[in-house]
Amino acid sequence: MRFKIFGDADAPDWVLAEMFAVSRLSSVRVRALCTRLVDGACVVSDDASIENQSSNDVAPFALDPDRLRAFVDASNASSDVEASTAALAHVITEATRHDADERTVALELERLGLPREHAEAVARPYGKNRERLRASARRRVLRVNALMGEGVRWGVTFGSGSAEDAPSERLGVRLTLHTREEGVFDVDVSEEKFRVLLGELKAVKALMDADDRQ
Repeated sequence: MRFKIFGDADAPDWVLAEMFAVSRLSSVRVRALCTRLVDGACVVSDDASIENQSSNDVAPFALDPDRLRAFVDASNASSDVEASTAALAHVITEATRHDADERTVALELERLGLPREHAEAVARPYGKNRERLRASARRRVLRVNALMGEGVRWGVTFGSGSAEDAPSERLGVRLTLHTREEGVFDVDVSEEKFRVLLGELKAVKALMDADDRQ
């Protein structure tokens, strides 16, 4: 079966296996666990804090052993809580990545085998903090240094080659990048390499556009 929360792909086998461990917890404990997981993931909540915080800030889904032990009692073992935490953290991460809404999360968790009250116990904290989760996820995406307001400037360049070069005039492209951390620097690209780069960028854009239409 295909699941929106997993990017219209099959659910991982290990997540399917751990749904039994999740169902062994009470729905109240599942909701409390998901609330703490969501709070741990929401290390930022708005664009201003995204810009100001370091990438080494609090790791998402970090729950210390003392907090995990609070969910353990005579009806469940520590291993069940650890397995449930891993499965629920993965579900929240994937649902955030693929921008699933609260109702979709609840319905698809039921399809994975969770009782309805357990599925809703996961979906409600997620839905309540959906935008914060996505803001935090964007903050943790690996990216090059952000560009300043000037963005990217470009222009065509010409250079003279040596006598044995043919032709003697070489065409190229210069990109001027204004970054926040590295300042201003130029990148010179030959015409041939620029055409290859342009072709690859167009192919990537076509794939992204096709994905948006689905």
